[in-house]
Amino acid sequence: MTPAHRLTVRVKMSLRDNLLCGAADLLAERGFARLRMSEVAAMAGVSRQTVYNEFGGKETLAHTVVLNQARICLEQVGQAIRSADDPVAGIRAAVRRILEVSARDPLLTALLTGLEREALLPFLPVPDLPTLRALTDLISRRLHAQLPQLPPASTTFYADTVVRLTVSHLLIPTATTAEAADAVTAIAAAVLSPHLPIAQPRHRPTRPR
Repeated sequence: MTPAHRLTVRVKMSLRDNLLCGAADLLAERGFARLRMSEVAAMAGVSRQTVYNEFGGKETLAHTVVLNQARICLEQVGQAIRSADDPVAGIRAAVRRILEVSARDPLLTALLTGLEREALLPFLPVPDLPTLRALTDLISRRLHAQLPQLPPASTTFYADTVVRLTVSHLLIPTATTAEAADAVTAIAAAVLSPHLPIAQPRHRPTRPR
């Protein structure tokens, strides 16, 4: 690849990212029905035809926005879980990151729960099972790496339970992000306790003073 070609690719990716970012903001603010390609173009400083050339149409653009939001969430959850030293801390980091990212992103909340589906994502069957399964797989693979004595079916079951509990807090947000993460982690710690090394630090939920 020549330097000129590399520069063209970087510029194109930058344009695409800008379009996706602007479309995500508009989609979350106005919903799919009121999303306008001309406004997406204006936010990125390009012509409407450029947006059509890049994505083909409004529904394809919205699909791509949602896929991009899911990808960003998965990357951030992956980073959070890999930074933890033990399985329980990893679960807490993953749960908290999912809740934090969703709190800032109505599209992701809609994708994971189905809330506001008709307004935001009427073109998708939600909850989005591929994204939920990808989150489960992230947690499951990390559990298996840290607790290799557990069979894959067990780590998948535990990870699926963690994801389902996390989604329940998105559906019924009765606690702060930290409190919700503590609640899910306390259950995970109790279930995993027989499988943890003797010296494994036990999670202690934070309690309000």
